Amino acid sequence: MQSLRIFKVMGIPIELHITFILLLILVYFLWGLGGLILYSLLFTSVVLHELGHSYIAKKYGVKIAKIMLLPIGGVAMMDKIPREGEFKIAIAGPLVSVTLGILLLVFSNYVDFNVSGYPLFKSIGYLNILLGIFNLLPAFPMDGGRILRATLSKKISYIKATKIASTIGQYFAFMMLIFGLLNMNIILILIAIFIYVGATQEYRAAIFDEVFKKIKAKDIMTTKIIHVHPEMSIDEFIDFMLKYRHLGYPVIENGNLVGVVTINDIANVEKSKKIRDVMKNPIIVSPDADVSEILGSMDEEDRVFVVENGNLKGLISKTDVLRALRILGLKEGF
Repeated sequence: MQSLRIFKVMGIPIELHITFILLLILVYFLWGLGGLILYSLLFTSVVLHELGHSYIAKKYGVKIAKIMLLPIGGVAMMDKIPREGEFKIAIAGPLVSVTLGILLLVFSNYVDFNVSGYPLFKSIGYLNILLGIFNLLPAFPMDGGRILRATLSKKISYIKATKIASTIGQYFAFMMLIFGLLNMNIILILIAIFIYVGATQEYRAAIFDEVFKKIKAKDIMTTKIIHVHPEMSIDEFIDFMLKYRHLGYPVIENGNLVGVVTINDIANVEKSKKIRDVMKNPIIVSPDADVSEILGSMDEEDRVFVVENGNLKGLISKTDVLRALRILGLKEGF
């Protein structure tokens, strides 16, 4: 078990990573119940921050898998953010944090509790404002980096905008690392490493995204298709695989693609049964689908089929995609 689901908000699962749970235990032993309360409320604020992102993202049709709490913060695991909604989605989190912080500071003037020598609501209020401001820094992987990219990309290319925000993030991480080393602050050092890696990956992801758009299904599909008939027996199919040495085949009946069968589908199946009894529904893409769409369709299957106007045009395996990306990588220099 790598994470523990604690509840759902807006249909989004909130989960605690095992390392976060271990950190809570450590906080309790080091600072007692007071420290545990402070830390728990701070990360409740982090959940609200991520829910701010998620609420706006859902309005743009983005699917949110879950919000994961880690020792270094929270992460909303969502689909690719649409470029037209990036600014609003990115700024929503910091706005939630700053607004929550102000409300808590106002509330603390009327009611507050002393926890481990700190005024509870006032402390969490200031920490929320700090969280919001920190995330507004114009550098990846912070929200401010996305805000900067969304703003710059209106005037320059998306890749250049990403490069600028990523470079700022790397410089910021380097300065934080030096400061952390000089003060022997392990937390700052870890955050610096996290920021540097995040900034670097963000730029690479943007590059790959642009490259992926250049590759269409029709460019990498295999057109010489070897297929089987649904009335073929499993015994005949085994001999067929020995002859052609592929592990999966489209199932064609009356010229139409009706299914797909692989070596895994016939495991522990009586040899007298037919392909029709074990075949699965095929994953279909259009000839103009790009690599991102193709890979998204391959989450559970090793191959997809290219169909146009009801006619099977070709098939694409994961090997086909990897081969194309490797060749293109040589051409593009990445």
